[in-house]
Amino acid sequence: MHSTNNNQYKLLKLGSKNTKGSEEICQLRQLIVELMKPKLAQLREILEIRIVPVTRDYYDDEVEDWWPDYEVFSDPHPISDMNGFLVLTQDVLKSMPEDLKSIRKKLNDAYLAAKPENVKTKTRKYCLVEELIEDLINFVTNFSRLCTRILEERRSLHDMANQTLDTGDRIKLKVFDERTLVQLQSRILSLRNYIRDFSALFEAPVETKEEAAVGPQAKLAKLGQGTLQTVAVDKAQH
Repeated sequence: MHSTNNNQYKLLKLGSKNTKGSEEICQLRQLIVELMKPKLAQLREILEIRIVPVTRDYYDDEVEDWWPDYEVFSDPHPISDMNGFLVLTQDVLKSMPEDLKSIRKKLNDAYLAAKPENVKTKTRKYCLVEELIEDLINFVTNFSRLCTRILEERRSLHDMANQTLDTGDRIKLKVFDERTLVQLQSRILSLRNYIRDFSALFEAPVETKEEAAVGPQAKLAKLGQGTLQTVAVDKAQH
């Protein structure tokens, strides 16, 4: 993945305080930080969620049926199963489309204020960044719908395992949960990288160096090299 830190890839460059459009550009950066910095913090928390084994309590009746033997663990969130993980993910995604539309409107305001008077049409770079925002809105919307479909599928598997008490049905649910966690965290990683790259186009400080260093396991880092972020950077650089 190419870096977006080179100046030639910046969409709007901030000059001196009284430069044409400088106030609008500052407002755009402030809005990106205000909306995206908290989202990145929430995405980092989701990336740190994991499935852990649950051991039988010493005082439990050993003949009592004991299931499930695992739970979803999060330090900052009171969740214990995959339903909680999916609902938490949807909650984080919920406001993002409207947030991105607000950024798009502020971008348009900043661009109109900063562009030279002799430029009558939108530049290619501006149009590409508009496309990036639209791509991100679509990604988030489809991601939320995927969570809904997974919730419905999991409900069927859980009901079956709960009804039959069959070991095979319980294993199916456990495998489903493990795969779901990896699948969704890989998408979260792509989303996080995409937001970071997008924000870098405006030099908006949405993460500190320490926060940026926080990441998931290596296997998720490999899974996270998804299409969305690659397209985002490629578009911004051409």
